[in-house]
Amino acid sequence: MIDEALTEIFRNMPGDGSDEWEKTFFGFLSEFGDWHVEKFWVFHKALIDIGKKVDKKGSVDRELSYALLYIQDSVLTHIASHFDPAIDWQFTSIAGEEIYGFKERFELAILGAISGEVIPETSFDLINPLIKNG
Repeated sequence: MIDEALTEIFRNMPGDGSDEWEKTFFGFLSEFGDWHVEKFWVFHKALIDIGKKVDKKGSVDRELSYALLYIQDSVLTHIASHFDPAIDWQFTSIAGEEIYGFKERFELAILGAISGEVIPETSFDLINPLIKNG
């Protein structure tokens, strides 16, 4: 499970020249400027799976930390741009208020992947359909 999760995280990193990148959540967001909900949940589940395996007293791999921070920075920039009236661009696949729920899920999943402290899925109104018995 952890290998699949790591593979998904690193697939979301640009720069390897792979056609696969544009098919990921972050690739789709970066290339097409849209929040693909199904791809988001796949990425989110990978973050949660990693968070559940992280040793709370250990350290997170440097390459993984870089990938998580790189993706986080870029995704949060896209979200900020969506709400910036000076920018003539917005997500079309989700409404403005929905973005706040996805932003919360994204940020907490990134933190969980780094800290090993994963909040149970049942704590949220916006549920990842790929996670069973949160």
